Amino acid sequence: MKPAARFLPCMGIVALVIACDPQQPSAPRPSLALDRSASGGPSACGGRERDGRQANTPVALTCVITVPGNPIASSDIAWVDPGTERYYFADRSNSGVDIIDAEHHVFVGRVAGMAGGFPTTPTTGGGTATTNGAGPNGVVVTPNRHLWAGDGNSTVQVADVDPDSPDYLKIIHSVSTAITACDGGTATTHYCGRADEIGYDPEHRIILIANPSPLAVATGHAPLDPYATFISATSPYTVLGRLTFAGAGGLEQPLWDPENRRFFLTVPGKTGVRPASIAVINPTTMAVDRSYDLDCQALTGAPGVGITGIALGASQHLLVSACGKPIILHALTGSIINVVNQVGGGDEVWYNRGDRRFYVTGADPAVTAPAPAQSLGAIAASTGTWLQNVTVVRGKNPAAFAESDQIFAIVQITAAIAAGTATDSTACAHFGSTRTGCIAVFTHSAGGGRDDDGEE
Repeated sequence: MKPAARFLPCMGIVALVIACDPQQPSAPRPSLALDRSASGGPSACGGRERDGRQANTPVALTCVITVPGNPIASSDIAWVDPGTERYYFADRSNSGVDIIDAEHHVFVGRVAGMAGGFPTTPTTGGGTATTNGAGPNGVVVTPNRHLWAGDGNSTVQVADVDPDSPDYLKIIHSVSTAITACDGGTATTHYCGRADEIGYDPEHRIILIANPSPLAVATGHAPLDPYATFISATSPYTVLGRLTFAGAGGLEQPLWDPENRRFFLTVPGKTGVRPASIAVINPTTMAVDRSYDLDCQALTGAPGVGITGIALGASQHLLVSACGKPIILHALTGSIINVVNQVGGGDEVWYNRGDRRFYVTGADPAVTAPAPAQSLGAIAASTGTWLQNVTVVRGKNPAAFAESDQIFAIVQITAAIAAGTATDSTACAHFGSTRTGCIAVFTHSAGGGRDDDGEE
């Protein structure tokens, strides 16, 4: 089957979306009146149960999900947890982590009380607790149904997301990742920045989280080397240690590899100082075992030191968003399998074990302006072969629910779109939700067959 270039949304869903979300998006919106997660009724998004016959078919945009409160104008990482069957995403515009029932496709709650971020709150520059970084940022859910979220002011929030718990949706603990070099311990000397992206080691019950942009406390507030913090995921959530990355241009996504029994951490470089790299980290010694350097010039034909998301697929195949491209490599050796040129790498990337695909969001180089180029890209994990792009205007940070093989992507709008001074051409608007932002849901088409990666 030839890779499908892109798909148009199903406009028949417009009436349902409007009926469930009638409020005006230009102001904060009330909570949804209907929670279909409790009804057990059919979902407009389809795909409630996984059909293995569809796993090798193209995906298409089938519906969008809106959330209550402010329009989604600032957001970050998303996570799908198979244990709770929930999709979680960092919604800075509403100062919390939003929770969506991944099976029934409805908003079910929010862990609130976090830093917030652009455009509603000035959170950059350091100094006070409210100007020391935006949040939430990275998110992960542990098997005991605790949500961990990187937040502003070098804080990691731990929340209870067990619906049967009396503390459901409450922050139950806060852990500081600040160090004395960037935090003077007074109300106006907080300069360690945000606690950002996060990973979890279930074997040793250790959280690893990045502080990518600390500044010195001393006058002038010069940039310091970024560092990562190891935290026990068992109460009382003790800080176990830290690891500094000299000369790095930031820190991005930690990822646990159960076969390798190591964390991977994507480390942006600095031009003329160090290349983009993937650090392989021993969680017990809290040291870098080895590092896979990425030469952007050699790999893509263009200079660069950028690297962001990372995902681990079957057979120890890694996908990283680096040098502006999705790059697939062997996790155990660092050897390159393929560089994908048909779609950009974006920020967060995801592996769906259900359909054995990597998913990214980035620009489609085959699209000519003024047509929208931002797309969801599907890549075969076994070979690193690009399969298809699906247009999703302003879409970012995919995550998939393996039980249904559905893919979710955040559609983030600008402050101008939210205010009505710029046109809303997003996927949300195509489904009748204008000036809101939303979560786009992609579903495999009906039928079976053979895809271009040779898998049945």
